[in-house]
Amino acid sequence: MPGAGGATGLAGDYVLAPGVVRVWFADLTALSGQKAAMRALLSGDEVERADRFLMERLTDRFILRRGLLRLLLGRCTGRDPAGLVFDYGTHGKPSLPGGPAFNLSDSEDSLAIAVAAEGRIGVDIERLRSIESADGIADRFFHATERAALQGLGPERRDEGFLLAWTRKEAFIKAAGVGLSMPLDQFAVEVKPDAPPALLDVDTRLRGDVGVPADWSLFDRRVLPGTIAAIAAHGTGWMVETRVIDAGFVG
Repeated sequence: MPGAGGATGLAGDYVLAPGVVRVWFADLTALSGQKAAMRALLSGDEVERADRFLMERLTDRFILRRGLLRLLLGRCTGRDPAGLVFDYGTHGKPSLPGGPAFNLSDSEDSLAIAVAAEGRIGVDIERLRSIESADGIADRFFHATERAALQGLGPERRDEGFLLAWTRKEAFIKAAGVGLSMPLDQFAVEVKPDAPPALLDVDTRLRGDVGVPADWSLFDRRVLPGTIAAIAAHGTGWMVETRVIDAGFVG
């Protein structure tokens, strides 16, 4: 069974141990004063992307997300954050030549960045909230096993179950690295809030790319208030550690 331990500590520990996914969480509203410092770390094409947003708050979020990612990866590698050059795979997933492996997710002002020494990892974060169209989305896109499990939940748990399914599925897709066009109904995750997170089924059409459920580990973490995050990692024996980014992280 994969390790499910979590730890919250100071953000100064950037040594990545084998078999550990470390996830940094940030509330971007608390870091708005760092926008200028983060913008200074961006490459020219990233600045252009930021400035293409029509709303200032979206520009600010992009700058903070990308700047924090660069700062974190720079500390993990001992390299200049502003000098990092990303590669982009066939499906657009960014990577850093020579590692480490990383993945980023955000939900409005809530940010999660997962980093590991190596491996296929993915993270997704969502705000816990009411989803008016949850049943329709599940009926159209989810696996039959997930739809049945959601219908079996009481109304008071159904939104939570839907978001558990959504974050776990997104984290798995991102870790698999085969593109966000992977059909959501061709694999199933555990959606019941009281059950451990797990990949339950993978359609035979996908197994050549992603393997079978036993090849994967899934975790949940609730670090930022009002949010839930899922982490997926290829293989077993993984542990997840968490950190929180605050204003002192940038200094």
